[in-house]
This record gives sequence, C-alpha cells and structure tokens, in this order.
Amino acid sequence: MKKLISVLLSVLMLMTFAVPCMSVMAAEKQVTVYIEGYGHGLYADTKNPSAENQIFPTESILEPLTAILTDLTKDLMNGLVTGDYTEYCDRIYNAIAPAYADVKLDKNGEATDGSGCGKDMLTDYYHRENYVNANNIKVLFEYDWRLSVEHNAAILEQFIDRVCREQGVKKVNLLGRCLGGNIVSAYLQNGKNLDKINDVVMLIASTEGVDFIGALFSGEVKLDAEAVDNWANYFLSQEGLITDPEMNEFVTSLVSFLNQVKVLGVGIDFIQVILDAVKDNVLARTVRDTYGSFPSYWAMVPDEYFDKAIDFIFNTDELKAEYAGLIEKANSYHDNIQLTARERMAELKAQGIDFLIISKYNYPNFPLSKDSDAQSDGTALTSATSFGAYCAPYEKVLTRSYINSLTADEKKYLSPDSMIDASKCLFSDTTWFIKNCYHNNFPHSMDKLIVRFFATENMTVFTDTATYPQFVDYSKETGEITPVKGPDDLPTDTEKTLSSILRFFTNFINFIKKLFDGNLGNLFG
Repeated sequence: MKKLISVLLSVLMLMTFAVPCMSVMAAEKQVTVYIEGYGHGLYADTKNPSAENQIFPTESILEPLTAILTDLTKDLMNGLVTGDYTEYCDRIYNAIAPAYADVKLDKNGEATDGSGCGKDMLTDYYHRENYVNANNIKVLFEYDWRLSVEHNAAILEQFIDRVCREQGVKKVNLLGRCLGGNIVSAYLQNGKNLDKINDVVMLIASTEGVDFIGALFSGEVKLDAEAVDNWANYFLSQEGLITDPEMNEFVTSLVSFLNQVKVLGVGIDFIQVILDAVKDNVLARTVRDTYGSFPSYWAMVPDEYFDKAIDFIFNTDELKAEYAGLIEKANSYHDNIQLTARERMAELKAQGIDFLIISKYNYPNFPLSKDSDAQSDGTALTSATSFGAYCAPYEKVLTRSYINSLTADEKKYLSPDSMIDASKCLFSDTTWFIKNCYHNNFPHSMDKLIVRFFATENMTVFTDTATYPQFVDYSKETGEITPVKGPDDLPTDTEKTLSSILRFFTNFINFIKKLFDGNLGNLFG
C-alpha cells in the first residue's frame, strides 16, 4: 500500500509540474500556414490526381512554334509587304492556344470541367513539416491557382479553422508567397476569423501586381534594347539556359556588343513595329484563351494597367458581355483588395497583427514594359513587393541629390549599396530585402529570420543588425545570406561600352579558333 501511495503521490507531483510545462509548450508552439505561389500541378480530374491526368505544367510551346517557323517567316514577309498580318497572327494563335486547351477556364473564370489541383483542403490530408525546429510547424495550403483569389481566400478561412483545431493552437501565422500574397490580402480583407492570426509574412507578394503581366494584358508591350541586353546577360549567364559556358559567354557578349553599336536597337525597333501591328489580333485573343481566362492572373495586373487591360482583352461590347463573369471577378479583386491592401494592412497592424515583408532586388526586369529598367527580382518590381520602396534603376544607384534630400531618420533605411530607400515602405521597420536572389528561389537561410520574427515581440530590422540587417546578400552557391556591403563599383556608360566591345572580340576570336581547330561542337555542349 505504501508503495502504491508513493507511486500515486509521485504521479500527482509530476502532473503538478507538467501542467505549467505543457502550458509553456503550447504557448511556444508556432503553426504557420504557407500559401505558395502559382504553378503547382493541376489535373483533368480532381478525384484522380495522377500523372496520366496531369494538365499542368503544359507541354512546351517552343516545339509547336519551332515546327511552324518556316511558314511563320513567309507569313511575316507577306504581312510586311501587304500590311495584312491575318495569316501570321492565325498561325501563332493556332500554335499556342491548343497547348492550354485543357488548362484554360470557362468564360466565367471557373473550372466547370472538373479540373483542379487534386486536393480538398477542408477534408484531405495536408502536408506538414517542421519549420526550423520541432516547435515551429509549417502547413501547406494547396489550391487551384487559376481560380479567383477571393474564392481561394474563402477556402483558406475555413482551412485556418481546421488547422487550429487539429494542431491544438488558438492562432496561426500566415506566409504568402507571390500569388499566395494576393490570397492572404484577400483573406485579410474579408476573413471572419482574423482573431486566429498571429503574424503575417508577405514573401515577394504580388498583391499590387506584376509589371510584365500588366504590359502583356493591356497590350502596352514596350521593347528596349538596353533591357534586352540586361535580361539576356543575366538570365543566360546565371540561370544556365545555355549549358556550355563558352557558348554562353559568346552569345551574351554578342548581345551586348550589338546593343553598344546600336544594331540591337534597330532590330528591337523593327520587332516593336511588327508587335504594334499585330497585337490587337494575336496578343489579345491569345491571352484571352490562355492565362487571361484565369481570375488569379487578373489579380496580378497592376492598377496602372488594369482598365486598359480590360478594354484590350475584351475589346468589343459583345466580348464584355460574353465574359461578364470573369470580368466581375477581376474587378472585384482590383477594387476591393488591390486598391485597399495597404490601408487594410495598416489597420490590422494597429490592431496587433505584425507584418514581416520580404522583397528581393538586383535582377533585371522582363524587357516588356516601360519600366523594363526598374529594379526587380527578375519577375516582380521591388517597389511593389516591398509595398513602397523607392529604388534606383537596375545597375544604377540612387542619385547623390536624392540621398542628400533624405532626413537623418530616413537614411537609416538606405541600403549600403545605395540602391534602395526603404523609408518609403508601408512597414519600413519590418521590411527586409534580399539582394541577388531570383524570384523563384526561396532561400531557406531566411527561415530562421521568419521563425525568430514569430517568437520575438516587436522585432524590427534594427533588432539584430549583425545577423539580420535590413539588406542581406544571397549566395546562390552556398544558399547563405550575408549583410549587403557598400556601393557596388558600377561602370560608367563609356566603360560599359568599351568593356562590351573588348569582351565580344575576345570571345569572337576564341570562337573562330575553335572553329578552325574542329572543336566548335564543344561550344554547343
């Protein structure tokens, strides 16, 4: 009996200590709902998400375009002579549109054919993993990224209730990446259970739109030789689009040389003339029957392009009536979410929800818009993903007069390389910038910052400037981040011209040498 009483007393004492311990553990447990961006797999039948039924990613459109290259050239020549580009436009449309036949939505922007992502977030198993450590759990929210952002935000609202219940927590954190940021913004505007939100992370969020999507959707495509040069050099060199390094160097040096001697500009101007002549025919209907059928992509059209885009893609009264359901969804996000996002975030910040914003920079923008020289992460403008940063153009620094105009307090938010002024951001104190990190890369070295932000009350960019300063540099080789250093030694225009010419002729001589040595095949991998 004594032994039994002793055991019971021991258990009682352990339970007495365990209660507060369990409370502490429950308080420390952080659950983050991660809403990823667009592009994950879609299936013809959501009830059978198998490889045989996968409809996205689609087949490459390069193959059908390559197959018609000869005929396309003939049609183009005929259009240049006659001024009638109908056959040219029809051939391009007929090569591209079929590749999206299974993916495009109906005229209301809905998937009435039973296609989708193959996951029901309210009933199916959801992916769950530790986020840095066992007390931080990341749960993946999967969705049909083609559909209305507000539709997916309504599902997210119910999903948050489910996660809180099943994970045994009262609140969750939200992490919205790219299009996921749009969904988070819609949820923050319309959600009824915001009392279940602790912190919000916006990682390169496209809440305010993506510049090149706006240009394509509105027909406001503007080509620029300098931007094409920047884009070709960065992406061909950095992203391995040409696998052989010597051939890569030759091609990129050729592009830069042609730009410096103004030949590239002449070619670009010629392409612009053709584009302006055919865009109303081929661009409008191609967009309308592919990505333009997705309400989600309309949510990524910036405000400055939006009205023009509606009129360009749906360019007749008949089309506007025919696509009224899709247009209504596009207008709803634009009017009720995009235009009010900053104001809503500020309101919620005042109510106790903290926001961590992560933006990226030092990549050239797509060479398709009037802002092709703007600072970006290779996809989205840094000014947009940071909610307001003032940025120097790509490969430029802020002018001395601009920097001198800043107050002492504003200069605290100036990047060491003088490219970014973060004092203009919506949340200057909690907006971090990653240099040299492409839009699609998710550096897990930033995970520790995110987890620390969740655990630290009132953390700012000044809390730990040694480890997590406001501006960090990402190494593609190591995956690590380090503080951004002082201004880059950027070349003058004259230096850039001379360097491009010298670089080209050096590579040209190497090319000729290999040609005569019979090693040219090696250049092509």
